[in-house]
Amino acid sequence: MEITNSLGFIEIKFGPRWKYIAVVRAFIQNFIAVSYSDNIRADKIAMAASELLENAVKYAQGEETLVKLQLLPETESIMVSVTNRANLEAIKGLQEIWEKVMQGDPLQAYITQMQLAATRTDSKSQLGLVRIRYETGADMKLDVQGDMVTISLTQSPK
Repeated sequence: MEITNSLGFIEIKFGPRWKYIAVVRAFIQNFIAVSYSDNIRADKIAMAASELLENAVKYAQGEETLVKLQLLPETESIMVSVTNRANLEAIKGLQEIWEKVMQGDPLQAYITQMQLAATRTDSKSQLGLVRIRYETGADMKLDVQGDMVTISLTQSPK
């Protein structure tokens, strides 16, 4: 995500640890709420960042996870991305899930994935990305460059 004319932006880089997710989520939520005075939107974007960070902690290879958040005043859009390294197996799995998540209506994709999650025996719901797509209404993008994976989303006000 390239930083352009923005109301504000943050970049946070850390070792992927579970204990940091709640702190980063709260920081993002407060940053957006102060900038846009919209707690509902702040909650949705913070949830999305939290889901992406959980995936980074689960599947990251290496110690570096990068979170970027940018507020764009012209369109009142919010851009969030999470970047981390992953092994080939995790990347292939993500690409397969991504194809399912991005197909069709967001609500129907969410319902379908919830039904699948209820029957899984491996305790992996795989609801994170489909939940983000449905609940935020954001445009989402997956970018893989070698072993670097970036998932970004841009959410505009409704």
